[in-house]
Amino acid sequence: MKKNLMCVICLILSVLFVINSNKSIDVQAFYNDDLFSSFTSDSYVLLDVESGSVLVSKNSDQKMQVASICKLMTSLIVMEKIDHGIVGLNDLVVASDYACSMEGSQAFLDSGSKYTVSDLLKSVIVASANDSAVALAEHVCGSENLFVSEMNKRAKELGMDDTIYANATGLPAPNQHSTAFDTSIILKEVSKQELYLKFSNVWMDKFVHPSGRETELVNTNRLIKYYDKCKTGKTGFTDEAGYCLASMSDNNNLKLIAVTLKCDKAQDRFKESVELFNYGFANFQNRKIIDSSVLLDQNIVVVGGTEVVAPVKFKNDFSVVVNKSDRSKCDVKIDLKKSIFAPASKNDVVGKATIVKDGKVLGEVDILIAEDIKKQNLKDIFNKISNNWLIFK
Repeated sequence: MKKNLMCVICLILSVLFVINSNKSIDVQAFYNDDLFSSFTSDSYVLLDVESGSVLVSKNSDQKMQVASICKLMTSLIVMEKIDHGIVGLNDLVVASDYACSMEGSQAFLDSGSKYTVSDLLKSVIVASANDSAVALAEHVCGSENLFVSEMNKRAKELGMDDTIYANATGLPAPNQHSTAFDTSIILKEVSKQELYLKFSNVWMDKFVHPSGRETELVNTNRLIKYYDKCKTGKTGFTDEAGYCLASMSDNNNLKLIAVTLKCDKAQDRFKESVELFNYGFANFQNRKIIDSSVLLDQNIVVVGGTEVVAPVKFKNDFSVVVNKSDRSKCDVKIDLKKSIFAPASKNDVVGKATIVKDGKVLGEVDILIAEDIKKQNLKDIFNKISNNWLIFK
């Protein structure tokens, strides 16, 4: 009897355990554990570029060494200096003894020789040249230490709260770390630079030194050549960081970023990134909810203006990434001023649109005046009275 009672109790406990376990199942974790269980990477993330939504992740906020992926920030700082006219692509940079002493991937610069910013930047982006990275840092800020301060400042501005840089190369250093998610942020930002996209798509090139000597540059990101959807990226490797890759691909208006950190083998970072991309493209799509090129079918009444009403538009597009099987709709709630006083300027904010899906607010978009509205003068008032008089005559 006791034996039977114990069997019944065990059976009840087993059922309760299964029920409670099912309640705690996280869909995202299920995908990670089931679909990508063969991954060797300690941390990864798949991110939709347009919406910023994370589609798949594992330990994406874990602080880790990311090796030469740090050069994404190095490149960004240099290119932003170029954008602001502080540095020129044809500026000459003298390679210091310190820069030429860098280990790891190199362009094998000649100490004391002069190189253009363009050539050095290309060697950093294509071949991950550590000596070129330091030479650029010294040229831009006077020293690598000052350059690193700018790197950390820019990281904070971008919201990379779990990232600290200690050098311009990504070579091992105490307290230097980042995360898969922060890496997706910097790749998203640097991919806005046409120069980065241009250089990162070079497969092989010759780096010609002032002496006439040549160094062959080979792109460390194999996806550029062997995965046709890949548009840009950056690799990294040290013994501490393992094999890392941050890359961006697009397909059918869906642009994704994949980051794989601390893979066991060089090939794993490419293979696992492609698996993430293929999963994303097969299962997700971007759905445009707001189109900023179209005027709203609502107007605002203008008080004291040359126009009776003011046309309005959305400030920017808004899209959401959804599973292809998702048929639920997004609601757009419009909150708009009923009237405005003239004068008013084009792009003045007069309301906002709130995008809601399944009761959850996904985001907000400002609503703007689409054109300048002038204040009416005495002549305008007289003409308006005259026109009205002619109509009722």
